[in-house]
Amino acid sequence: MENYHQLLRLTMEQGVDQYNTRTNKLCRALVGHQVQFDLRQGFPALTTRKLPFKNIVGELLGFFRGYDNAADFRALGCHFWDINANETPAWLASPYRRGHDDLSRIYGKQWTEWIDRRIADTPAERDRLLALGYQVRMCADAVDEDGKKTEWLMQRTINQLENALTKLLTDPSDRRVIVSGWNVAELDMMALPPCHMDYRFVAFENPRVLNLVMTIRSWDLFLGAPANIAATSIFLAIMARLAGFEPGVVTIQATNAHIYEDDFDQVRELLAREHLDAPKLILSDNIKRIERLEDVAGAFTRIEPTDITLEGYESHAAIKAPMAA
Repeated sequence: MENYHQLLRLTMEQGVDQYNTRTNKLCRALVGHQVQFDLRQGFPALTTRKLPFKNIVGELLGFFRGYDNAADFRALGCHFWDINANETPAWLASPYRRGHDDLSRIYGKQWTEWIDRRIADTPAERDRLLALGYQVRMCADAVDEDGKKTEWLMQRTINQLENALTKLLTDPSDRRVIVSGWNVAELDMMALPPCHMDYRFVAFENPRVLNLVMTIRSWDLFLGAPANIAATSIFLAIMARLAGFEPGVVTIQATNAHIYEDDFDQVRELLAREHLDAPKLILSDNIKRIERLEDVAGAFTRIEPTDITLEGYESHAAIKAPMAA
């Protein structure tokens, strides 16, 4: 994790101070930086302060299951979403919020239930869309200058996770194996628009190695980055296991990497500490290579928190910091 420490130092030394209106906080930021971690050289778990591993695993599995409620995340051991669901003023005032603990169309909903809607204005177009897997959600009469006609609202849902896994199993050379959370049509429906926006899987056949490039638009380097690095690495390890690859390099590309002024002292304390030995990520035998395409369905939702553990993890004491919501 020394490259993470280097990014912290660089941001503290060369970052630009800017006031953020959403969080009402001053932060120091860099633009367009990236870090890389080769999982073949060890799991990138931060050791200079304690990593909230149970929360990290619970959040990732909640995304895999398409959860949209903070209570469901808590049941998996993750409390990351409590503040965003119930204490963020903009979301509390949103007409899209459906009540206590609601998160609506956040990350996992986009990963597992991306909604695609079309209007069919002829029976032939309706039938064409039905053949492509759409369903009729509504039928109504519409009136225009040509008179009255019938229109059909057609809809399908897309499971990007399962599509990505299927593509790696059938055509690993494809350069469009992408899972995206940035759905422009539904940003207002999210308790928090996605910070980590997309995941691009890159497979090589000789040797069989799977790599992952993640783009993050807004990166809280002190509080969020260690969890994002660990979660992205676990995501790669799981996808590689399911698709029959060795996990390779995780690359995280940050549009805006920043440290909040509230965290400057904590960052200095962190950087004064020495790294400890990297732990080993253990995936249980419950996470198996997919041998038949029909087994792709449910491959991610079958994973339990107990299937993902760290062996030999030791760290310095925790360093607390306020969450910028």
